[in-house]
Amino acid sequence: MRINFHQPALFVHHVPPSIEDVKGYFTEKGAPHREAEDFYHVYEKRHWTSRKGNFIINWKTVAFRWISSILQPPHQSLHQPKS
Repeated sequence: MRINFHQPALFVHHVPPSIEDVKGYFTEKGAPHREAEDFYHVYEKRHWTSRKGNFIINWKTVAFRWISSILQPPHQSLHQPKS
């Protein structure tokens, strides 16, 4: 067997999720479908790359952060008047 050192030993296919995959994941996490659609379209427009231009390897990790940011309660202001 001859090894070609000019080719990578492991070729990873970048396969983005379908809109149905994203909606299913958002539903599973209790997030609205509208957020799933927004998430999908934002990353589809970016060709499933990060802000640094790297392909997103695990879209669910990115989706989890997105969902966490929309489901967390708003932060209370430190300058609220005391009652």
